Amino acid sequence: MRLRAMFPLVLLGALACASSDGARHETVTRVDVSTGAGTVVVSEVRDQPGIAVHTLPFPPDSVWRVLPRVYDLLGIEGAGEVPGQRLYGARNFRPRRIEEQRLSTYIDCGMGTTATPKADEYAVTMTLVSRLDSAPDGGTRVETVMQATARPRATAGNPVRCPSTGRLERRVADLLALVLESSS
Repeated sequence: MRLRAMFPLVLLGALACASSDGARHETVTRVDVSTGAGTVVVSEVRDQPGIAVHTLPFPPDSVWRVLPRVYDLLGIEGAGEVPGQRLYGARNFRPRRIEEQRLSTYIDCGMGTTATPKADEYAVTMTLVSRLDSAPDGGTRVETVMQATARPRATAGNPVRCPSTGRLERRVADLLALVLESSS
């Protein structure tokens, strides 16, 4: 399955922010709000996508062949590839759970009024993308980016940004290794 034409640009932009040490980078957006009394409040919205880099001791072609299977094992629907770029993922999918785990395992959207994680109560929209590159030692460098937002299901409301806990990106790498080791 091929992803939308704009998908490669969005994904490459997100992945370009990643450094080789796996550090996370944030985007700062300035927001100006008029209060109605002529006062303008200046605020900054900080968004830090979940970016993780893992190196696997398998050649890139082998990892590329099993990457779709890993996304299937995670239950991520609508995944596809960007041909020729070793870029695979799903954009704007709406999971209820991932591998039968609550979404709060993988993202932090804050707590609701009943002290329940918003990730488990709100409608979550997520993007998860993995890019493969050759590692200097002959292995594969797997760079996975995850971004998510959530909105209340029952009422109107603005989306809440949901930073990654890092567990889903790690799970992608772990499943890749597991599938590759079992097929060796």
